[in-house]
Amino acid sequence: MNHRMALLVMLFVSATAARGEEGCTKDADCKGERICVRRLCVAPPGQAALPPPVPAGDAAPAAYRDPVTPGPVTEQPTLAATPMGPSDTRHRHLGAFIRPDLGLGYLITSASQGGVDANLRGLAGTFGFAAGGALSEDSILAFHVWDAVVSEPTYSGGGSSGTASGTLALYGLGPEYTMYSKENYYFSISPSLTRMSASSSSGSSATNWGLGLRAAVGRECQNMSAGGMATFRPASFARWNARSTPSV
Repeated sequence: MNHRMALLVMLFVSATAARGEEGCTKDADCKGERICVRRLCVAPPGQAALPPPVPAGDAAPAAYRDPVTPGPVTEQPTLAATPMGPSDTRHRHLGAFIRPDLGLGYLITSASQGGVDANLRGLAGTFGFAAGGALSEDSILAFHVWDAVVSEPTYSGGGSSGTASGTLALYGLGPEYTMYSKENYYFSISPSLTRMSASSSSGSSATNWGLGLRAAVGRECQNMSAGGMATFRPASFARWNARSTPSV
């Protein structure tokens, strides 16, 4: 009896081992959709094996990530260096201001003494020089020195007239305010201390210093390619009030 039982156990173990060595014999022996090929359970043709599921919150393994193709490397644009020079103010009225002016005018002066009125007049050469700075663009404050000189003026008074042999001159100095337009026209006004003198072969006389006012309207023409500047004054007016102090 014992020998029969031992023989049965040995037969059962041998059959099980042989069946394990044989593998699958049909698709039903495989789990899921796998099929039996050459005693092995494999995925059907055309169906790739799925990777194991990734737990939530964990990154996918590197083996399952899509490959990232690096794009072309582009260099950052380089800005061209520009020389940092001083601000160009050649055609603008900014900063320091220097303006000489030279021109022609007409000078008339009159006086009354002992009930006799007399006047001197004539074509005058004018000169001026202003130096200062800009309060803002096109707004200039400067110190102005100017004069007007008549050679051999015409006189009239006391029932007689003629040409005087000598020189008549008007001098002035004081602050000047100038305002420019975009077209380079300007208006200048200069409250000044003024003095007039007259000289001839027989003697000379001069007034005391008195308050005067000089106004001018003109246009400043610049030719920077030629390196020069011209000032055109179509109108200039001066008025003064001073007492005469004759001298010999």
